Amino acid sequence: MRRRPPQWALDAVIVAVAAAELVTVIDQVGPATIAAYVLAVTALALRRRWPLAVALVTVPAAVSGYLWLAPMCALGTAAAALPGRLLVYGCAAVMFLVAATPSSLAEVRSWKAHEWGAALLGPALFVGGPTALGRLARTRRELAARLTELKASQERERMLVAEKAITAERARLAREMHDVVSHQVSLISVEAGALALTSSDPRARRSGEHINELGTRTLDELHVMLGALRGTADPAGPPGLADLSALVAASGLAVRIEHRPPTGPLSPEAEHAAYRTVQEALTNVVKHAPGSEVTVTLSAFPDGGALHVEVRNAPPPGCDTGPPAGLSHRSSSGRGLAGLRERASLLGGALRAMPTPDGGFTVHAVLPCRPAPEPYRETADRTDTPVGWRGSGTRQPTQ
Repeated sequence: MRRRPPQWALDAVIVAVAAAELVTVIDQVGPATIAAYVLAVTALALRRRWPLAVALVTVPAAVSGYLWLAPMCALGTAAAALPGRLLVYGCAAVMFLVAATPSSLAEVRSWKAHEWGAALLGPALFVGGPTALGRLARTRRELAARLTELKASQERERMLVAEKAITAERARLAREMHDVVSHQVSLISVEAGALALTSSDPRARRSGEHINELGTRTLDELHVMLGALRGTADPAGPPGLADLSALVAASGLAVRIEHRPPTGPLSPEAEHAAYRTVQEALTNVVKHAPGSEVTVTLSAFPDGGALHVEVRNAPPPGCDTGPPAGLSHRSSSGRGLAGLRERASLLGGALRAMPTPDGGFTVHAVLPCRPAPEPYRETADRTDTPVGWRGSGTRQPTQ
């Protein structure tokens, strides 16, 4: 795209050309005309700031009939800048009358029809050309501004239509999730509660109570998520760091929490991402390393710029004999860790998940305390995700 020259350069060229016109006819005009034209050329430099005043200042320069460039430029600028038609056409009429006024009345009396036509045609073209071009330039600017407004209005309408479609789709997903997931989880909770009440085995009763509690918590979180999809979320917001104690207690694991809170406030998004990171890590421990000891560490940089969430579990009891019975390497799709990476990336952070040298596993997330202006996506760490059973002399399941 070609760059337009600066405005001051164009003004300097116009003033220079108008001044050069005076040199071509300086021997044919008197001192008064020269002074009037010099004033007109000087005023051209201010025609964009005061278009009407400059156009009136250049009127005396048009009396001679020789020097027209400065009045034409001033009149064209006034026609393009002034919003009112009355001012523009009035200024053009004054300049036409001045330019068409004959120098001698005695000479006019002897003019014939064609001489009158020739005498009036020049001033008419001298005034009509710049006026028409100026109004055309103004009309073009107004049309461009209206087109810009129309495009902005169309974009706003498109966004509103897209938002309505998104809202409708979210409502449909909420209905589907409520009809399917909520129903199934409710049945699981009912069956677990019945098992806890009717079973004679203490371990079965404890398991039933635990499953019933987990089902109830799952339904509560599901209702919160469905409310967010419908736009009627709970004012309390999604779970955060304050809910970690209940999450750890419900996991049934031996968990030690080391919490060094940040010096600055955390955004709700960062707290929710930290909660989900711990939740997914504990779920993986229950699935792949039941009975192992878990350490959850929450810390922040001294400046409070990012929250570090680390969940580390020791090797499960009896890991040297292989994975727990009934568990295969296909039991985990790895989508949970992939979702955590995406969640951290959207906040401008990163997440690493890898086995430890002693046969355990660690999940480490770095979450900015405030959302980043542009999402940063960590791609190199994806290769660190273990696939299958890995370990040093032992077999550790993928988490």
